Amino acid sequence: MKTAIRETVFVRKSFYSFFLPSMFSCLGIAAGGLADCVFVGNTIGPVGMTAISIGQPIYMLFNTISYSLSIGGSIHYANALSEGKAEEGNRIFADVLRTDLFLNIGLCILGLLFLPQVLAFLGAGTPGTEVWANCEALVRAQLLLVPVMFCQGPFYYFVNCDNDPKLAAVAFVTSNTLDIVFNYVFVVLMDLGVAGSVYSTGLGAGVMIVISLFHFFKKRGCLRFCWPGYRVRCVLESFRTGFSTSVQYVYQLITILVCNHLLMVISGELGVAVFGIVFNVALVAASVYDAISMALQPMVSTFHGECNKANIRCTLKQAFKVSMVVNLVIVVLLAAVPQWISFAFGLRTDAELAMGSSAIRIYALCVIPSGVNMVLTYYYQALGREFISYMLFTLRSFVFFLTFSLVFSLGGIGLFWWTYPCMELAALAVLAIYNQRTGSWVYLNEDDSNVFRAFVESRDADLGSVSKAVSEYLKGIHATAAQSYFAAIAVEEVCAVILGQPFPSNKGYIQFTIVPQDDGTVTLHLRDNAKAFNPFDLDVEGISLEDGRGLDALGIKVIKNKAQEFFYRRYAGFNTLVIRV
Repeated sequence: MKTAIRETVFVRKSFYSFFLPSMFSCLGIAAGGLADCVFVGNTIGPVGMTAISIGQPIYMLFNTISYSLSIGGSIHYANALSEGKAEEGNRIFADVLRTDLFLNIGLCILGLLFLPQVLAFLGAGTPGTEVWANCEALVRAQLLLVPVMFCQGPFYYFVNCDNDPKLAAVAFVTSNTLDIVFNYVFVVLMDLGVAGSVYSTGLGAGVMIVISLFHFFKKRGCLRFCWPGYRVRCVLESFRTGFSTSVQYVYQLITILVCNHLLMVISGELGVAVFGIVFNVALVAASVYDAISMALQPMVSTFHGECNKANIRCTLKQAFKVSMVVNLVIVVLLAAVPQWISFAFGLRTDAELAMGSSAIRIYALCVIPSGVNMVLTYYYQALGREFISYMLFTLRSFVFFLTFSLVFSLGGIGLFWWTYPCMELAALAVLAIYNQRTGSWVYLNEDDSNVFRAFVESRDADLGSVSKAVSEYLKGIHATAAQSYFAAIAVEEVCAVILGQPFPSNKGYIQFTIVPQDDGTVTLHLRDNAKAFNPFDLDVEGISLEDGRGLDALGIKVIKNKAQEFFYRRYAGFNTLVIRV
């Protein structure tokens, strides 16, 4: 079997089964944000765009809470399932969902009680002005709908990781389609102003949550609602893991506040409006990275639990290929039609169009280096290398962004937009220096010589040779006689049952990994590309040696009776088995 097939047969299909639905979902989110600005900009004008930009920090605050918990929790959930711990995964989901909901409600109440102070802090200007009135309407609507809008995160990320990316994508695409449609209805037809853009987002978020509930009602995966004892440590671990990505929202909150005040001084409301346009254009590029992360993170987490370096490397390569292709398309579009983009956001005069076009063209220069930074950040996070993720996000989204924006603003509004490409290149340079000193970019240098791997093709399967190799391996790691016996059964009996199932195009593959654990147990991981089939569902009660009935299930019965743990799930189009002996 060629090495390329060994490394890619279980990666490419998995990657695109996650990425493509996630791409539609994330582009839908970006489209919803763009619709807010387009309808508000064309209906209200630059004042409306200014209000949206000033209100962005509110979204950033709740994004930080919701997505830190959701992303981090879903990574721990994927790790739990890769080890066959479905109950632990559901406890993680329950802790994350409850924390997200209660924190959102508490902060929402505080925000409404101190709304004038919040508006002054955001830089809404003087009470009674048109800018203040629009900002007040926008922020009040945001706070009222926070509990609905920011409970989307746990549902989306956990359903996606629970092997149902298509339903997660349908839920988000439907949500954002409704957001766009009702944005037009509320802002343009009903003339509800900037608040109408928030009402449409809240409506779409509610529908998204309802659609996600079908995953639970139809029991499509392992995810279930439960109400276990609350575990603060679990919540903190989830938040810490996810915060290495969601810290960008904290930094965006601070940088948007600083830049809004700064641009008000050097270029007035127009500068703030164009800054809002660039921010929303950046969301389109960011949606590509988010979609990649939704494919990259659960796969890397799963392969990392199996000590499967080859599949991890292949997953990272797929992520970079997709990122480069999509980013090139974005760069060409931004460079080719910046005037049309500016016009779509409501800019009309020559001065407005000139400033908007210049800002967009300069921003296009940072798209490709930004893609490299973001893919690596999500990759390091999935590996548990939170420090590098924190470092990269902190440098690019906070330290370098603030430094370059403050310095370049001294040269006027034209120079200010160079903040974007400079911060990305500077962050990438620092990462290169750091990785050069640590001696690795992928951080897969741990010693895994005690891990056994085998790859079997159905057309020339030699289970006898694999079984012999397994026995020699277990003898080398001083496994017990019982562990050697069960491993032999898993190879000869379970794999034989799997190979007897129908495969697509008569090309069947089984990937077999054995990982010794610190507690003295041995974990067997099997992945195959047969049609959905759970060996543990075979009828082990109907076995009769005399009549020759059910003999193919004999090995399954032994494993079910003697193994410490056994677990099956259909994951990313493949069957996966975890057996601990």
